[in-house]
Amino acid sequence: MVWFSTGIYKRVSTDEQADRGFSLQHQETMLTKYCEINNFNIVDIYTEDSSGKSFDRPEWKKIMTFIRSHRGKVDLILCNRWDRFSRNQYDAMTVIKELAKYGVTVNTVEQPLDISNPDNKILLSLYLSIPEVENDKISMRTAEGSWRARNEGCWTAQAPKGYQNYRDGKKSTLRPHYIEAPLMKEAFSMLASGTYSADEVRRWLNDNKLKISKNTFLRCIRNPVYIGKIRTGPWKKEPSQDIIGLHPAIISEEVFHRANDVLSGRRRNMKFHDDKTDLYPLKGFLVCPEHNKSLTAYACRSHTGKLHHYYLCCKDRCKHRYRIQDVHESVEDVLSTISFSAQIVNLYRKTLEKLFEKDDFQRRNEIQQTKKELEKLELRKSNLQNDLMDRVITSHDYQDMKSRVDKDIVLTKEKLAELQQEKSPFKVYLQKEVPMLENLLEYYRKANGTTKKKILGCIFAEKLVLEKGKVTAPIFTEPLQLIMRLSNSLRSTTGDEKKELEIERDVSRPRSYDKLLFKSVSKS
Repeated sequence: MVWFSTGIYKRVSTDEQADRGFSLQHQETMLTKYCEINNFNIVDIYTEDSSGKSFDRPEWKKIMTFIRSHRGKVDLILCNRWDRFSRNQYDAMTVIKELAKYGVTVNTVEQPLDISNPDNKILLSLYLSIPEVENDKISMRTAEGSWRARNEGCWTAQAPKGYQNYRDGKKSTLRPHYIEAPLMKEAFSMLASGTYSADEVRRWLNDNKLKISKNTFLRCIRNPVYIGKIRTGPWKKEPSQDIIGLHPAIISEEVFHRANDVLSGRRRNMKFHDDKTDLYPLKGFLVCPEHNKSLTAYACRSHTGKLHHYYLCCKDRCKHRYRIQDVHESVEDVLSTISFSAQIVNLYRKTLEKLFEKDDFQRRNEIQQTKKELEKLELRKSNLQNDLMDRVITSHDYQDMKSRVDKDIVLTKEKLAELQQEKSPFKVYLQKEVPMLENLLEYYRKANGTTKKKILGCIFAEKLVLEKGKVTAPIFTEPLQLIMRLSNSLRSTTGDEKKELEIERDVSRPRSYDKLLFKSVSKS
């Protein structure tokens, strides 16, 4: 006589199968023999290899789907023990109630219960609670062991992008992935430069066959594992700390901090505008003749897709807009009129060197200030240690403040190194290149945007006014005005004695005469 149409359910997790011998074959033997003895009809056998913490299991979902779509075909779900059914008392009771709606009950071979009898609910709760308590203890021991391992510098999770899991003896750690590590290193550098957005860097990684989602990429950038540290995470009352890991770093701390500052919006690429000086070297030197406001520069795209660059006034409805090619040619025409002898070049070179020496003085002064700032940070770090030992601050506050101070120290050291290595490109040029003022136009055309601005600042005393895209009546600096007067005198007079008198008169000429001397320049 057939009593029940039975669905056999056997489940095991990998750890249980290895440690306790709950093999699937053993469960199936016990279950089928029980059904044979009790004359139960086996509808199907379901084999599960998943955790019993919840019912989010592939095979269990198949059972529920079959029961809903074939109502009355199954009367009993049979397991070997109750911990094979579930390790969560609340979820198990909920599922039992749901199965009862479809006329299905649950029972076990080794711990049989008539769950339709209310008196057995206490025993059922006990059977379900014991594996749940056991599971909670295992989870707690596992979490504590993982936390202790991280405090020793071990890595206890799946390797992040750029690394692969590695066991150094008995300790679990990481080692750089030979393909992914260089890509992640480049990604950090790109983000730290401030030139690229986080999503642009992520897409670059995807294009280089390192597939990474947006959220994963953001977690990677914030993860100190890439500078050789392990974030322990909080445990009970212990705060989270960054511990030096057993694995090697693939990026420097300064690159890591810069990238995170860019990601948090605290840092932008401060050289962004400098990058435009090659294209717009006259920006800041031109003024609108109508509104007396500095001209800005921008590019607009035509219907053909080509970019056209202009200097223009930002005042509403102002029509002063000039093609950069026309303005640049006009300025070069002005520069081409400046012709110097070797003596005049030497005179003007000394003036330039004084200006550059002033710049170098500012750099040396900034180095001294940076050193003082670094000393203050080191002292602050030492004071934090003293406060911790004197119990003025808690361990949590110490770790938080120490992390911020360490970051400031790294960035300040980097700033100091950059200042110490920096050299004035203008001074180097004056010492090594051809005499600038003898070949001014040629040098100006070859120079980058930053150097062009420096040259123009030494030549023009006031901003340039444009008329139909041409420079009109430029006002030169005083040293250049004197040089121009001497040059004009040398070209316009005859006879040595008369020439000497003209030069002496030009040297002592009042400044109010200066503008009149350059009409020829504006006409040219």
